[in-house]
Amino acid sequence: MSDEDAAGAARSGVPEPEGGEAACWLDRVCPECDAVLDTAPPAVCHRCGAEVRAG
Repeated sequence: MSDEDAAGAARSGVPEPEGGEAACWLDRVCPECDAVLDTAPPAVCHRCGAEVRAG
């Protein structure tokens, strides 16, 4: 968004889009070593070998 667009949105009361990703990735974090998993649970952690379950 350009500066002009942002200024216009501020004047009109329309919030500027925040962007970013809305999805939560906490289910892909190993509870033992905090590694981020490459696949969705159920999985085995590539770093410490812990079994990670969905949920």
